[in-house]
Amino acid sequence: MHIMTKMKMVGLLSLALFSCHSNSTSPVNKLSNTVQSTSTQSVMSISNLRTEYKSNPLGLDTQTPRFSWVLTADERAQMQSAYQILVATSQANLDSNNGNAWDSGKVKSDETNQVVYAGSTLASQELYFWKVRVWDKANRVTEYTDAQTWKMGKLKFVDWKAEWIGHKVPYFKGDKYKDLHLPPSPFLRTEFIVNKPIKRAYISATALGLYEMRLNGERVGNDYFTPGWTDYNKRIYYQTYDVTHMLKQGDNAIGGILADGWYAGYIGYGLLVRLDKVRGYYGETPALLAQLDIEYEDGSTATIATDETWKASTGPILEADILMGETFDARKEFPAWDTAKFDDSKWTKATWKTRPGAKIEAYPGTPVEVQEEITPLAITEPSKGKYTFDLGKNFAGVVRLKVKGNKGDKIVMRFGELLNDDGTVMTENLRKARATNTYILKGTGEYEEWTPKFTYQGFQFVEASGFSEAPDVNTITGLRMNSTTPEAGNIIVEQDIDFGAETKLVEQLFKNIQTTQYANFFEVPTDCPQRDERLGWTGDAQIYARSASYVADVASFFTKWNVDLDDSQRYYGPYPNFAPFPYSRKDDHSSAWMDAGVIVPYEMYKAYGDTRMLEKAWHGMSHFMDYQADIADGTYLAPPSGKNWGDWLAIGSTTSTDFISAVYYGYDAQLMAEMAAALGKQEAAAYYSELFIKIRDAIQAEYMDDSGKLRDHNQTAYAMMIDMGLYPPAHLKSGVDYLVELVKANDNKLATGFLGVKHLLPALTHNGHQELAYTLFTRTEYPSWGFSVVNGATSIWERWNSYSKKEGFNASMNSFSHYAFGSVVQWMFAQMGGIEPITPGYKTISIKPYIDLRNNAQTLNGVHAHYNSIRGEIKTYWKREAKQLILNVTIPVNTTAHVTIPDASLAKVTEGGRSLTKVKGILSSNQLGNNVMVIVGSGSYEFRVSL
Repeated sequence: MHIMTKMKMVGLLSLALFSCHSNSTSPVNKLSNTVQSTSTQSVMSISNLRTEYKSNPLGLDTQTPRFSWVLTADERAQMQSAYQILVATSQANLDSNNGNAWDSGKVKSDETNQVVYAGSTLASQELYFWKVRVWDKANRVTEYTDAQTWKMGKLKFVDWKAEWIGHKVPYFKGDKYKDLHLPPSPFLRTEFIVNKPIKRAYISATALGLYEMRLNGERVGNDYFTPGWTDYNKRIYYQTYDVTHMLKQGDNAIGGILADGWYAGYIGYGLLVRLDKVRGYYGETPALLAQLDIEYEDGSTATIATDETWKASTGPILEADILMGETFDARKEFPAWDTAKFDDSKWTKATWKTRPGAKIEAYPGTPVEVQEEITPLAITEPSKGKYTFDLGKNFAGVVRLKVKGNKGDKIVMRFGELLNDDGTVMTENLRKARATNTYILKGTGEYEEWTPKFTYQGFQFVEASGFSEAPDVNTITGLRMNSTTPEAGNIIVEQDIDFGAETKLVEQLFKNIQTTQYANFFEVPTDCPQRDERLGWTGDAQIYARSASYVADVASFFTKWNVDLDDSQRYYGPYPNFAPFPYSRKDDHSSAWMDAGVIVPYEMYKAYGDTRMLEKAWHGMSHFMDYQADIADGTYLAPPSGKNWGDWLAIGSTTSTDFISAVYYGYDAQLMAEMAAALGKQEAAAYYSELFIKIRDAIQAEYMDDSGKLRDHNQTAYAMMIDMGLYPPAHLKSGVDYLVELVKANDNKLATGFLGVKHLLPALTHNGHQELAYTLFTRTEYPSWGFSVVNGATSIWERWNSYSKKEGFNASMNSFSHYAFGSVVQWMFAQMGGIEPITPGYKTISIKPYIDLRNNAQTLNGVHAHYNSIRGEIKTYWKREAKQLILNVTIPVNTTAHVTIPDASLAKVTEGGRSLTKVKGILSSNQLGNNVMVIVGSGSYEFRVSL
């Protein structure tokens, strides 16, 4: 039944529950284009200008790009009162303040992000220049910023002059379950002449598979694993590169290298479970589509595009597969193949490929790039000729090999996350992922360097063999790779628990969470980077999405993955277990996994104020909610459907899948109501508000007795019900009491899996039991977050007991880089550090650290939290010192914060040694029960209160 039909069956309900509203739909007050009310310059400065979350992006395919910027000022309580954006088609126009594409005029608004372009129609492939100035609260204006740019993509089909080309690969004749099909990488090339001065030149390229473009002997771009992973049957992304500086007058050469990648290679566990198809889920052979567009100084243009005139060959890359690894035979290299005058007479004509039916779109995400180079900490030789390199932490990426030897020497590298007792690399948990790279030397007598192009591994240790002389620390260099998601936050605690060798509990735990997030935010949010899986598991992503936003700027990353989610949605409503979704078994979705389609867009909306993501996802989310209503069949209890993974890897009591399904249905309804209100869909908001209440009441009737005790009497059930807002208010205290009893009865240890772990500490902290939350957080016995730290972890494990120094490895399915249990980082920032958004995108901020002031034995005596929000830097620092509490707060310009000072009386709180009534920047202060609430404008503050 369609949602609109259902909404007619219910009455309207007040939306007062939902206090978070987007400003994007509010009308702006557009004043004169030329008004400057004062000649006095503003004390504010503008930085971090971005278009669609990116700095100077190349290739946008929206007619309404969004702008954002960050304001700073030394003066407290500063606000933006207006802005003016100029967009021009040339630098000269912009320099003369001629916004010939758009002059917004002076717009009375305090928005600094999600500001939508509203100028003339944007032209395909055009380069645009923009800048902004703002007025502060005293109507003083800043200078215009320096120019920023963005380039439009190929908006029309006729913009593409290129054709799909490739190269024939060997036909596979083996046993698909016993023999790997790993064809060599095709090389493609052509030459052209430049005979006049160039103004601009861009390459736009994509592939069915993976590609690397080459121009005049150089690699084009710094990104890897392009064009990214999509449902290639629906859409294919392309990248655009500015190559003006790479061209030269006279003869030039352009080329491309291909690999199977996600398109045609091995993906996930298809080989392990012996699917009827184990590779090539989208196609069998890779293909390239590339186009070089040149604009000359005289206004003329030229295009060099892939077509049947290009030449093709195979060469030194004998095999390249994301899961299986890469083999490179340097003896087969053809030097300077990507430069002019290369003799390609022995190459064949490129093969013309059938044009795919998918849409070709500009890449909306963040590219995979090398983020860090890592030198080995130690080298050992556990068996003769086999050396183990310890890179110090468990990351995702590749290694660069530097080696000297004889012609034909074969260096074989295997990868693992931990070592066996004998010092060899443990690879059993990789299952069917071969994860082996091989380099065959050409033997020139000089050092040879090699870095794989089309594979990656998850590892800390490398086993390498085949050396003619003993290696050293320069032989192997780790290259950490991931989607470029800049660091956003950090947590440091005082009086951290010390385990020797400079290892501290909370500090190491946070580093491990960071490392694991980066290792798995690799084009899609994978479950693990090492074994035969590396899939975008939806359950892991929804549990961790808000945590991810505290660790790094993931706005653009999830913008792309939400398209994958939408493309993967099953025709009958649910979202699948992972996205993209290359293959399906009989149970292709699960409660709490399929709910990512609602939860992830919501979490991005809360973190970044992004309503466009909600708009794009709305149809799919509504369809999903209709599916749940259909299977609930009037009961308001959506039964479990699909695989039903449950509270994955929980300890002890099992939470029933029907309960989990019912709870998530209610949670989805609650989020849908809030998102509908943000989009101005009032009828839908009322419908989902009432649906939420009906689901909550149905859960109470089915799963709860008169005392508030749940049928599923375990930590996960209570934590989810409490933290997701599904406990009826009359029974909330009882539910909290039951949860506390269960934790204490379990020797103050957790007993949750993937689903329950996110909600456990917030449920306790928000309901007066922060001391118990801190106790759980700092435990080191199994099961706990600290257990992995004291057992030497450099990442977050899939299981609470993946390994111990005493017991060794857990022999079952095991990953040592799995971020789901790292969802505690949301609690670390939001409750321990006290930083949460009140309104989406941190326009209004809650600063409310939960501190157990009555427990003098509390281990964590002070916490520093730092978070770069989309509106600027937020900092908190609290510390118990002698008989007083110190709370330092830094709030970004153009925001306000509600600062809660716990267990304090208004008369005893000071800021900077002064009474609150005498402090600039404090907008109000009130006594709220045992706490003091202070509302402040931007700036830095130091509050003190006697304990």
